[in-house]
Amino acid sequence: MSRLEGQERRASKGETDIMTPFVRLVGAAAATLVATAAAAQERPHVELVLGIQIGFHEAIACGARAAAEEFGADIGVQAAQNYGPADQIPLLNSVLATRPDFVILDPTNRTAMVAPLADAVAQGVKVIAVDTTLDDTSMLTARIGTDNVEVGRQLARGLAEQLGDQAGKVAMVASSPGISTIDDRIKGFEEEIAKYPNLEFIGTQYAGNEVGQATSTFSSLLAANPDLIGVAAPSENPAMGVAAGIRGAGVADSVAAAGVDASEAQIAALREGLLDALVMQQPYEMGYEAVKAAVAVTNGEEVPAEAATGAVIGTAENIDDPEVAKYLYVGHCI
Repeated sequence: MSRLEGQERRASKGETDIMTPFVRLVGAAAATLVATAAAAQERPHVELVLGIQIGFHEAIACGARAAAEEFGADIGVQAAQNYGPADQIPLLNSVLATRPDFVILDPTNRTAMVAPLADAVAQGVKVIAVDTTLDDTSMLTARIGTDNVEVGRQLARGLAEQLGDQAGKVAMVASSPGISTIDDRIKGFEEEIAKYPNLEFIGTQYAGNEVGQATSTFSSLLAANPDLIGVAAPSENPAMGVAAGIRGAGVADSVAAAGVDASEAQIAALREGLLDALVMQQPYEMGYEAVKAAVAVTNGEEVPAEAATGAVIGTAENIDDPEVAKYLYVGHCI
């Protein structure tokens, strides 16, 4: 019998010896260390406030929930009915009433969301932006998202590749101006499409974030420009509206279409031939890294002010390639 076993046996009989206080002291110290370590790893209350319930935002929410479980955070997830500050601001105010430590959101307007988020910071809430950003980023703890000017360039390259040597007009159908991602993607698209002398870019038409309005906008473009050979859409709903317009007009063989994002509906349109190329971002990683950053900040760690996630171009030919398919937006986490 070992000395420690003997001490434990005597202790169980109510006996004591000179080592018993030491054993008790070590046990108490160990318990204190465990309690201290647990206290050091605080569990922040995080609220994710998304602009609208679409595939892209579902993937952000799935990544955020996974990180909350892995790193230790209490998380709530909300999405507005309509994309824009008119719906996002009241939703933000409602979650602020729960006194979160962090709000993670995609600011739905680069200027209109500045004041509400500055008010949140004044209340002691830290703000992390995903995907979109603000003109004034002074209140952000971090921003995690894609280089959207580069996404616009990829969108132009994807469309041009589908058109090959054809000559004719191309256009953009977008949601709304004043959204940082949309503005930056249009900028990148315009810069890149100018490198293709066979393609005449005739400008951007805004259709809000409604699929039906984007379909009507595409139909009007086609009617006014019978030599239209290509159209781009820098986000999910406009892309789906364009796809519906192409189906309705029966022009899938004569008009190429490129979009941004990779929801289940967009992938179905790609397989059907209504969309020809998709610039696929990494929204799951955005949500995951945002919550991971919130936990790190809570525990006294520094995080980068800006963290970029990449994008790839998906087509009907490569969409089942594992290196491309891993970027598909799957899951229902809102």
